[in-house]
Amino acid sequence: MKRNILFVIAIGLLSTVAGVAMFSLTIKQPEFISASTNSNSAPHKSAVTVEPVTLSFDEIVLNDLQSKPRYLSEWDSPLLIVNFWAPWCPPCRREIPALVDIQQTYQENVQLIGLSFDSPQNVTMFNDKYPMNYPLLIVQRESSEINTYFGNNSRALPYTAILNQQREIVFQHSGEISREQLEKQIKTLL
Repeated sequence: MKRNILFVIAIGLLSTVAGVAMFSLTIKQPEFISASTNSNSAPHKSAVTVEPVTLSFDEIVLNDLQSKPRYLSEWDSPLLIVNFWAPWCPPCRREIPALVDIQQTYQENVQLIGLSFDSPQNVTMFNDKYPMNYPLLIVQRESSEINTYFGNNSRALPYTAILNQQREIVFQHSGEISREQLEKQIKTLL
């Protein structure tokens, strides 16, 4: 009996290790990488460098829940609040009522946009159950570039950025944000 339990545990551990190995071999890296030699290093060494992402606000285009490409520059409200979130993220889910309230209260001067880091199906199912009153765009392959552009270097969820009328990032917040925190920033910027 004890021997059978040890055998089952060993098989389980081997399966887990094999699964992790297969996942790491099949996952695609989103970074743009180019091989180049670094002239500052020793002559016999070469280095791989990461090219900087040069994305402009007007070039940011993501699909909405109906798979329609949408440019962030479509929205011309004085303030644009961009919120990074995912349905599986508990702090993201907790802050949604505050975001819905902010969009309703400041709809004349603020446009909130949810950048969803999950599949369109999962986001749609969540939005059907808990409707949001602001556009939801899906971030997939372009996640590295989007995180870099908005200054989310830790790749944290949730993450919120506020852009002014000139679409300069004037406020960034990593982690769950409250209605009071957002309202304070909105009142300061308007």
